[in-house]
Amino acid sequence: MDETRRSLIKGMLTGGTLLALGTPGITQAVSISQSPSGSTRNCQLLLGNTTIDEAFARGAYAACTSYTNYRQGTLPIIRLEDELLTNPLRVAELLTQSRNIRWIAVMDDASAAIFTELVRNFEGRLLSLGSHSFSSGNDISFPLRHVWATASPAYSAGGLLASELIPNQHNFSIVENFLGESVGDGVIKGSSISGFLSYRLSEQPTTYLHCAGISLIEASQLVGWKGAENWGSVLPRVDKFQTYEDKTANDAAIKHPQLENWIETTGYAVVATALGLGTNQESCSARAFVHRPSQRNRNNQELSGKHFVSFVIDV
Repeated sequence: MDETRRSLIKGMLTGGTLLALGTPGITQAVSISQSPSGSTRNCQLLLGNTTIDEAFARGAYAACTSYTNYRQGTLPIIRLEDELLTNPLRVAELLTQSRNIRWIAVMDDASAAIFTELVRNFEGRLLSLGSHSFSSGNDISFPLRHVWATASPAYSAGGLLASELIPNQHNFSIVENFLGESVGDGVIKGSSISGFLSYRLSEQPTTYLHCAGISLIEASQLVGWKGAENWGSVLPRVDKFQTYEDKTANDAAIKHPQLENWIETTGYAVVATALGLGTNQESCSARAFVHRPSQRNRNNQELSGKHFVSFVIDV
């Protein structure tokens, strides 16, 4: 196994371990048939004193600006500083006083482990739990990696994130695993992004792989899935196929902002989805986006080595 593939899989497994340990115990997720916008009451952003807080918050504010039906206008922010590690009871009290709040939280691995247990005790309802990292180096083919466990495709930020990362020529992989499938007809509606070729796993037709600038067999190997002989091309129906396009409740197309780096873009995608923007209705149990541009992007090198965990939880 070459070093590039080993580094990628190691990073994905590290993130996957966190997701696997945290997901099952956070009680049941929201109803799969429930729309995100219908269940959103009050959203608040919880910053866990990481080096990426400000960049993520800028992306969050951009999402609020795009989401014209978000009546609060701004997203309230709570900064934990060192409280989660040194004073978890303060955070427990905060959760006790925040019923009917949708928390969008960002923190490092250590804080995420504590926060997961606190949410478990308060029977919080998990919408999504993501591991996000960027590493640079000449031997790293895919430096930007996102791994998500999500209640259902209705709460998926992967398609929106992929569409926002492509213009900046990022090499990235996005892997999503869903705890339940959306109710739908199985037609790709929210993840067919221009430039991607879509495939479905033959023996598991609810598993999708979307590739751009990379062969199917290499993409499937890089995300740890089966070889190309088990995949079939997805040919969308002309009358139902559409490229990725977000709409608000009044069916007006959303114009996404220009964001400076991958952390802002991740914040935008996570918060936009939590607010009900960019809902994906693809009926699937797992999917991945793998993108390799024709020329490598050298921006964002100052963000190399960054890793954080995101939560979207109703309490």
